[in-house]
Amino acid sequence: MWGDVRRRRSVQRTWFSLAEDRGYEEVIPPTFEYEEVFTRGGGADLAARLIRFVDRDGRLVALRADFTSSLARVAATKLAAAPLPFRLCYAGKVYRQETEGGGRRREIFQLGAELIGAAEVDADLEVLRLVIDTLRALNIDKFQINLGDIRFIRPLLADLPPADAERLRVAIDRRDRHALVTAARDLGVPAAVARALVELPELIGRGDVLTRARSLASGPEAEAAIERLRAIDAGLSDAERNHVVYDLGEIRGLGYYTGIGFEVFVAGVGRAVGYGGRYDDLLALYGADRPAVGFALETDALSDLIGRGS
Repeated sequence: MWGDVRRRRSVQRTWFSLAEDRGYEEVIPPTFEYEEVFTRGGGADLAARLIRFVDRDGRLVALRADFTSSLARVAATKLAAAPLPFRLCYAGKVYRQETEGGGRRREIFQLGAELIGAAEVDADLEVLRLVIDTLRALNIDKFQINLGDIRFIRPLLADLPPADAERLRVAIDRRDRHALVTAARDLGVPAAVARALVELPELIGRGDVLTRARSLASGPEAEAAIERLRAIDAGLSDAERNHVVYDLGEIRGLGYYTGIGFEVFVAGVGRAVGYGGRYDDLLALYGADRPAVGFALETDALSDLIGRGS
């Protein structure tokens, strides 16, 4: 037990030292917020996992289920007049309702950062580099970032009724080619859309996969997604590029992503230990229209790896 605490604190010290050297300021958002802070932009998946209470005024409040939503509110209100761009970092707990026996904790230690007010490719690169350098600083070398852009997938679902779009979203998330073939046929989607849907599970790889994806892009939004990923690929060093895999089927559950999205995988852990992306519309929901990009990593997963000598 004592070793767990020491390793967690070591991870946090390494993290804050690195983040602060790069201009990120530590913030500590509230442990609970009004429910709508998380339901406005977080999507149905996050809303279903909220741990809710009723305060003495009869309003629904929820334990912090997601740092990004809380920090978006803070950035759009208390920091609305701050010069742009600005950088925030944090470490603490999120609280989520999980299925009993599912092996997931209801209290999860996270660390992460948000870059507010920068829409350029350089901002995406800065955040990706911060992930890479954090893992390296913790002597974790065997990791992979699966990077996509939601704008490639969004046009494929845009003209469908919500139930049909959800059917496809689930099939995409599961990389179920058979289900995608069946759904595309059942729903009568256009031939170009059907072809892109069926190819999605295979659109994962190094930079050359972007050329293949470009031939399947369904309209200007999808084309812009590919160009953004190409620009990121061009901006990465060879060493950084070794850790990045382009995954055009990346469709993480949180509802607020508007551009790039990624998951972080580490050898020896059978699930993602981090995630992030661009959420240019989220702050507007709280009153300040600002582009933003950020990420979160699971602190205990990283400290466990250190304990195993990874």
